[in-house]
Amino acid sequence: MNTNNRLSTKQFAMKRRSFLQTAAGVTALGASSQIIGGMPLLAMSPDKFGAEVQNSDNILIVVQLFGGNDGLNTVIPADDANYYRLRPQLGVKKELATRLFGSRVYLHPALTNDVPFGGFKQLYEDGRLAVVQGVGYENPNLSHFRSTDIWLSGINSSLPTTQFNDGWVGRSIAKLYAPSGSQIPDYPLCVQVGGTLSMLLKDDTRGDMGIALADPEQFFQLGQGLSPDDAALTDNSTFASEFNYVRTIAQKSDAYSQLVKKAFDKGTNTVDYGTGLAQQLRMVARLISGGLQSKVYLVYMGGFDTHVLQQQADGSGSHPNLLRSLATGITQFMQDALQQRFADRVVGMTISEFGRRPQENGSLGTDHGAASVQFVFGNNVNANVFGNPFDLANLNNNGDLQYQYDYRRVYANVLQSWFGASEQDSTAILGERIAPLAVIKSRPTSVSDNAFRNASGNALSLSPNPSQGRSMLRFELRTAGEVDVSLFSTTGRLQRQVWSGFLPEGAHAIPMDVETSGAYICVVRVGGRVETVPLVVMR
Repeated sequence: MNTNNRLSTKQFAMKRRSFLQTAAGVTALGASSQIIGGMPLLAMSPDKFGAEVQNSDNILIVVQLFGGNDGLNTVIPADDANYYRLRPQLGVKKELATRLFGSRVYLHPALTNDVPFGGFKQLYEDGRLAVVQGVGYENPNLSHFRSTDIWLSGINSSLPTTQFNDGWVGRSIAKLYAPSGSQIPDYPLCVQVGGTLSMLLKDDTRGDMGIALADPEQFFQLGQGLSPDDAALTDNSTFASEFNYVRTIAQKSDAYSQLVKKAFDKGTNTVDYGTGLAQQLRMVARLISGGLQSKVYLVYMGGFDTHVLQQQADGSGSHPNLLRSLATGITQFMQDALQQRFADRVVGMTISEFGRRPQENGSLGTDHGAASVQFVFGNNVNANVFGNPFDLANLNNNGDLQYQYDYRRVYANVLQSWFGASEQDSTAILGERIAPLAVIKSRPTSVSDNAFRNASGNALSLSPNPSQGRSMLRFELRTAGEVDVSLFSTTGRLQRQVWSGFLPEGAHAIPMDVETSGAYICVVRVGGRVETVPLVVMR
């Protein structure tokens, strides 16, 4: 490094004093938000930061759609007359919608027409896009900010007494990739493109788990020269501890700025990207191809609060433009990832705080609603349509769409199948045990691949199914192991643990006694392998 760019002892001491004076007033609280060299961080004791992350090159990309994306005009219930009754002007005509191959599911034409590389239709047919219908949560909150906090935190609570301080990604990264210790990771664990660091990437105990940057060159200039010439202090005083902590932060800020710029300069793009979201994803692709080892990237689109002039009669308007921008950015990114051969390492998903009301309003728009739809993309997704079309004849007590899947089912799937978290880790991160929705393929390991012997093609069988309250669950193990059998609601909430313990190799039968009529999911876990089978009870 060019020492001419480093701070003098006096300059660093001034910055250190300024930082410590700011932080001193909140020592009793344990943390204070600061920015050093463009890197947001929490000032706290050094042992709160993790050591070198685990050796995994899997990457998650989160695409946040702020404002509440209209799920009904994204995945079109074109076979339901109620849709056109509720939306006589905003409804997308069936003949204009794009039908997904082999399904009765229709996408808004803006997701496919005039979109590079065939848009979402081609992505789906290539096996790299999953559509999740009916995503939401219990007792939905219709405030943008409160519902956004719920989605980002991964904690489902609309109670005003519940405080949200961190996000499910931040907690995940802190728990899985930044184990306790005094060492700050050698590279930023998460990267947010633009803005100030989202709550999604924060951990309440260990602080910010990433950096926010809009331009790698500017980020480099902000961080350059922060490394001090002063050696670390060796005594055990409080001053020495704080001095060494700030010194380490300054060094890492300098190092991170150089790592980001080096990766960006080394990286390439193989497609010509569009504007808006596509430019954010262009930067992400370039950083990944340049070798930056970050685990999570967050990109952002606003404008989905479509109360007025959402769509014109000719199919133009703000919402179609947003959907086209979304599809363009994701398909261009996936094409770039394929051509640069890192597509197998990447899984992405959209999130939005809520959907819209089923009926249009008087301003050619829609108002705040509840459940919506979600897209998951990547080479390792199970390209399918999850969930049923919204039942427009069966709305909730507020006249909004009923949710089918707790949004955390996708989070649990990401944690367990993509980041290798245990069920215990997932439960701790999400606050309760949630059944993963099998959108993302499990990571292949010799143990998980061979857990079940299923020559018939189905690892599990339940009979009778439907039942009058008693069924027999049957499966066969290739090797002995710890087995957990649990029953969940179709939304993903745990109903009860049916059986847990060690089972030998061979065939097994476990009775499933259910007292209440309804639809359920039976989940069997053996080591890292999870299998599910639906169960219907009619008493």
